[in-house]
Amino acid sequence: MHASSDLAPEGASWSFNRLGPFYRLQRRLGLLSDTNLAAGRRALILAALAFVPTFALAILQGHATDANPQRAFLHDFSVYAIGIAIAAFVFMEQTSDTRMKMLVHNFSLRDLVTPQALPCFERARQRMERRTGLAWMEWLLVAAAYLVAYEWLFNLILRIDGGTWAGQVVDGSLRLTWAGSWAVAVTMPLFLFLLGRWLWRFVTWGLLLRDLARCDMRLVASHADRCGGLSFIGQYPSTYVLFVFSVSLVLSAGVLKQVVLAGVDLMVFKFAALGLIVFLVLAFVLPLLAFTPVLMRLKRHGLGTYGGLVSRHNQAFEAKWFGNQVPPADETLGAPDMSSLADLSASYDLVKRMLPVPIVKEGIVPLLVAVLLPMAVVAATQAPVKQVLDALKGMLLV
Repeated sequence: MHASSDLAPEGASWSFNRLGPFYRLQRRLGLLSDTNLAAGRRALILAALAFVPTFALAILQGHATDANPQRAFLHDFSVYAIGIAIAAFVFMEQTSDTRMKMLVHNFSLRDLVTPQALPCFERARQRMERRTGLAWMEWLLVAAAYLVAYEWLFNLILRIDGGTWAGQVVDGSLRLTWAGSWAVAVTMPLFLFLLGRWLWRFVTWGLLLRDLARCDMRLVASHADRCGGLSFIGQYPSTYVLFVFSVSLVLSAGVLKQVVLAGVDLMVFKFAALGLIVFLVLAFVLPLLAFTPVLMRLKRHGLGTYGGLVSRHNQAFEAKWFGNQVPPADETLGAPDMSSLADLSASYDLVKRMLPVPIVKEGIVPLLVAVLLPMAVVAATQAPVKQVLDALKGMLLV
């Protein structure tokens, strides 16, 4: 019984992006359909909705430029970064859908799923869809987005004497410009909502991996990938390169504004940058820990099974070849017994070197590049490019 059609059917199954109130709202507005996410078109529309009115209103009130660049809209790098991030968050919906189906489909393509496990996989999918499509979670994200947007803008304006293009703080109260009103009503909440929506999807992905890890699978302790045949799942973090790049871009843009316009020392932000790298790597590695108990049990069983087989084989080998006397060298050349001895030893060595987590370089390195690239641009404003590139190479162990 083959499971491919059950695990990765055509249509909306195994999708994070065709669920929830926001998806249904976009469908009613004709921005997408059940068969076409129209990610590219929606990315442009939502990015334009966030950026263009803010820009136009800043021009109308004369806040596009200013003698103090910290107060000028056109010198605010964060605005551009947020617009790019909004587009990226929407655009990656299509690629993540395709990638997710492929990863789940690999369980059946690699013949890892037993017929008895199909109901378990189906229950995992249903639980994932219920979690992802929770209406109360999206409304909570909307409320949090507006709260954080207001506090974020308030603190940004408060730090600059005379305020910014978005407004100023007078007697403890925030007085917004037209552009600032649009930013706090649309631009920043939209960015924060999409950010939170993806973070919730990462949580549901981690819970999905936990549920799948509990299903019965045909794993092989001596598999060449050293993960029992599960190394493909360790490639999933590379699906979210755009997300990681966007988050790093927004944070780096804020740092660049402080460094270039306010003259703040770049080294002040080094711990924040390191913290972001550690957080993002852990956020994508932690879900893979769901397979650690499975792989550890497989390793223990494999060591016992292969260890016993190697012992019995080697005892028979020595009894045959060294029972009476050492055989002439020409008799051992090309002997099948010699090949089986080497093959069994290699298999046992693979079991010994099994990884406790299915992490692969192909899944993590693209994330590191994505998070470090915007930071490298900021660093290049304060240090020679060659020095920055050498530092990046060292961090990536290239």
